[in-house]
Amino acid sequence: MATEFKPRRFIAGAVCPKCAEMDKTVMYRVSEVEQVRECIRCGFKESIRDDDVAVNEPPTRVNQPRAGEAPLAHEDEVRVVSILDPKAKPERRDH
Repeated sequence: MATEFKPRRFIAGAVCPKCAEMDKTVMYRVSEVEQVRECIRCGFKESIRDDDVAVNEPPTRVNQPRAGEAPLAHEDEVRVVSILDPKAKPERRDH
């Protein structure tokens, strides 16, 4: 069974990373797991693979537990750092 790949298609609103021209980018498939993004103005080409490769998510405040919550097995414990003691009254040195 032969796979039929679709023709080149312009990607609306896409900006070329090399020449920064908008609406000059086409995409097309070269195999079942590989696509190519190409700029028709400057000739920039980038291959994009659809393999099931696990991508590590960067740590952010959104995907980390809150202070006081137990961390998951793959996470480090969150600790609160106090830089200043809010209960301590500093000595005034302006008089």
